[in-house]
Amino acid sequence: MALLLAACNSATTTQTIPSISFSTQINITNQQYQALRFDNGVVVLPATGINGGGVKGLLVVRQNASTYLAFDRNCPYQPYDACSTVSLDRSRLFFRDSCCTSQFDFRGNVTGGPALRPLRQYSTSLSGSLLTITN
Repeated sequence: MALLLAACNSATTTQTIPSISFSTQINITNQQYQALRFDNGVVVLPATGINGGGVKGLLVVRQNASTYLAFDRNCPYQPYDACSTVSLDRSRLFFRDSCCTSQFDFRGNVTGGPALRPLRQYSTSLSGSLLTITN
């Protein structure tokens, strides 16, 4: 019986985040993105419409003035659960899924919880003040 339960549990952790095509742009000088003016600044973008970005929205992190990372907010542990959404935990400065309690650093790597895979990362490119995020 324990083997059967373990097999069921491992099957849920091997599901992958759905892949969707999108391209979204933000002007990093806009007031709503002011956190991206500083290293390790984070902005949370909601999933909006067909080209909105990610399955459940995006987490955008500024590493330095020319390097930005973008991750899907969909937690890689049981990604089809309605509550598997990663958010910024401002008090601890990491990302956290409140449903499964998985934690991720600002590079998307797993630092705690049941998740075995990092956050899904998307491509970014900066041209002037326009940051483009694509999959």
